[in-house]
Amino acid sequence: MENLSANLQDGLLIMVLGMGFVFIFLTIMVFVMDWSSKLIVKLNEIFPEEVVEEKYTKKSAVKDDNEIALAIAVAYAKSKI
Repeated sequence: MENLSANLQDGLLIMVLGMGFVFIFLTIMVFVMDWSSKLIVKLNEIFPEEVVEEKYTKKSAVKDDNEIALAIAVAYAKSKI
């Protein structure tokens, strides 16, 4: 019975230590990510990135509409056969 009790105590100790290390690591990771986010915002204010506007060219929708209408007509004709 002593051996079982000692094993349970050792297992509990290892579990608590492992959970503690994970908790500490995750807490540090959250603070580092928050700090790096603030740092990136500051760097973007100091070194702004040039925004290039792309000109939108309107595509001809008539050709697409004609192809769609043709596909519908063919499908309708095949369904009648």
